[in-house]
Amino acid sequence: MNSILFYDGDCGFCQQSVQFVLKHERKHSLSFASLQGEVAAKLLPQDLTQNLDSVVVYQNGKVLTESDAILLIVRKLKFPFIILLIFKLVPVSIRNYFYQLVARNRYKFTGLSKMCKIPDEIHRKRFLN
Repeated sequence: MNSILFYDGDCGFCQQSVQFVLKHERKHSLSFASLQGEVAAKLLPQDLTQNLDSVVVYQNGKVLTESDAILLIVRKLKFPFIILLIFKLVPVSIRNYFYQLVARNRYKFTGLSKMCKIPDEIHRKRFLN
């Protein structure tokens, strides 16, 4: 099964981040689903679908959040973005501090969005909700 990237479907910054991943992914190894959707409700602990304070990656029955999820996503990106894996050398507590700083302010970057870009036919089947 592909890894599933769960994101806040009401967050413009999060939606733009998904579009970035679609554009720069090396292989089509990620599926996408909203944290507010049915797939998230079935696979994820309830606190992750209610708090909406972290991107979540579900892979092989494991759940990754915050900077660990971001680094897994980065591992799937093309050059030069894969170079960002260097941040794996930074202690998790420091990585997560900066992740949480961005996460707390994400609505300030692009606002709240109840509408998202409709994926093209090539990518549509990768969206699970």
